[in-house]
Amino acid sequence: MTNSTEIVADIITPRLRITPLTRELAALQVDDLSGFFDALGVEFEPAWPPQFATRESLEWMKTKLAERPEDTGWYQWIYISPVMNRLMGTGGFVGPVDARGQIEIRYSMLLSFREQGLATEGVSALLDWAYAHDAVKQVVAYPRADGTAAIRILEKLGFEPTGTCHTTSDGDVLDVYLHKRTA
Repeated sequence: MTNSTEIVADIITPRLRITPLTRELAALQVDDLSGFFDALGVEFEPAWPPQFATRESLEWMKTKLAERPEDTGWYQWIYISPVMNRLMGTGGFVGPVDARGQIEIRYSMLLSFREQGLATEGVSALLDWAYAHDAVKQVVAYPRADGTAAIRILEKLGFEPTGTCHTTSDGDVLDVYLHKRTA
C-alpha cells in the first residue's frame, strides 16, 4: 500500500496517460463533473462515465478515498488520450490487496473507444503497476459470462478461467479469471 506522503504517478503507455483517482478527483467526479474535467485538463466528455461505472460505484470510491486517501491507486484509474485530450475509459481495482495477496481488477471503455486495443493496453499497465507491489500475488477479474470482448482482453493478458459464480443482484452469471504473478 502507499503511505500518506507518497504520490501515485500517472502511468504512460504508447497511447494512454493513466491517472489514478485521488480523493479530490473522486469528489469532483461525483459532485462537479465540469470541475473533474478541468482538474484533469481534458475536454468535457458528455458520455462520461463509461457503461459499468455506476453512480453507486463512483459514490463508493469517493467515500473510500475520503476515508483513506493513502489508498490512491487501489481504486479507479482514468484512461486519457494525450493526443486527443479526451477521456477514453477507466480501469482499476476494488480496493487494496487483501491478506491472500489478491486484488480484483475492473475496466470499462466509452463506446467510441472500444475494439481498438486500448483497454488491453490499460489493463496491462495496471497489472504491471499492481505487481510492482510485493504484496500482490494474483489478480482476479469477474467478467460477465456473455462479455466476449472483456474475456478476450483477459485471455490476451494471460488470465486463466477458473469457474463461474452468480453474484449480481440481477442474476447475471459472472466468469472468474485469475492472473498470477510470474517469477
